[in-house]
Amino acid sequence: MPPQYYAPPPPPGPQYGWGPLPPQPPRKKSGGTALLVVAVLAAVAAGGVFLAVKLTQGGDDGPATAVPVATKSATSEPTTAPSSVPPPPSRTTAAPPPTRTTATTQVTPPKPVQTVNPATYNATHRLYKTGVMRTVNCKQAKTGLGNGSQSLAYFKAIRACLDRAWPKQVAASGGRFRSPGLVVWGGSVNTPCGGGVGRSFYCPTTHTIYMESPSIISFYKQNPTFGRMVGTFTMAHEYAHSVQWMTGLGEAYTKLRYDASAAGALQLSRRLELQASCLGNVFLGANRSSYGITGYAYQMWLYDVNNSGDRPPYPRDHGSTTNHGAWSRAAFQSRNPASCNTWSASPARVS
Repeated sequence: MPPQYYAPPPPPGPQYGWGPLPPQPPRKKSGGTALLVVAVLAAVAAGGVFLAVKLTQGGDDGPATAVPVATKSATSEPTTAPSSVPPPPSRTTAAPPPTRTTATTQVTPPKPVQTVNPATYNATHRLYKTGVMRTVNCKQAKTGLGNGSQSLAYFKAIRACLDRAWPKQVAASGGRFRSPGLVVWGGSVNTPCGGGVGRSFYCPTTHTIYMESPSIISFYKQNPTFGRMVGTFTMAHEYAHSVQWMTGLGEAYTKLRYDASAAGALQLSRRLELQASCLGNVFLGANRSSYGITGYAYQMWLYDVNNSGDRPPYPRDHGSTTNHGAWSRAAFQSRNPASCNTWSASPARVS
């Protein structure tokens, strides 16, 4: 998973997030030890075009987004979004947004109370008082992630579960729930939040999640269980960014960044990203039994969250692997957004 930027990430290079893939499950016939995959395959070759599909919005009031068109160039630097609302840094193997994306409807999340300091607003937000998230009995899609059409069905199924899980908590926190759009793509794409190659991300301007599939398909082909857990957690993380913007947390964050120093902006980004991972794992923890995050799948989920974090040469904008694992595990066990108040946490906990 690459660094998360307010525009697409840099060209393919060392990946943000995982090191070597975890061991494969032992083979029953041979009884041998698990194989260790020592390197992660490249997300997608420069110039490759895999998939660019616009999914139907979860609700009639969702913003309409034009079908993104994959381009043949994967080497150009991402451009900065021409929007006053920067997209949250995304959470996957290097991948940017889609081309020819024109949002006919832009979503304006609820604004923080103007008389409240944005730091206070985020640190005392009502989301932390909404209680334990109830399971929606979400089940893993029967399809795998072996190709573009399968990944499309897989992410669409997770999005349907998230659409059932978050409305109650968004409403209880004072926000307005609107199902985010979903685009599954590969190759090179452009959006109002920027363009480039190699990662999944959420764009507040279009209120849409852009899931880059080739890198996750590569993980799946090497280790199907690990690939499923990576894809599932990535989707839950990006959806959590949409929750941040639906509840006003995202807008308060942009206000805080406006006057922040370079170091201060990086810390704010880490608070935002660690919270998104935390909230994503509130959902996964609430549905762990029905989704099947047990046994070997649990070990692969654990490997993912414990090995995701800032890695050289990327900037420190997501948090250390130690802190990423700590916030993720706590949320998975508590199933409560109260575990995700990164805005009042000490600097050490968001380093």
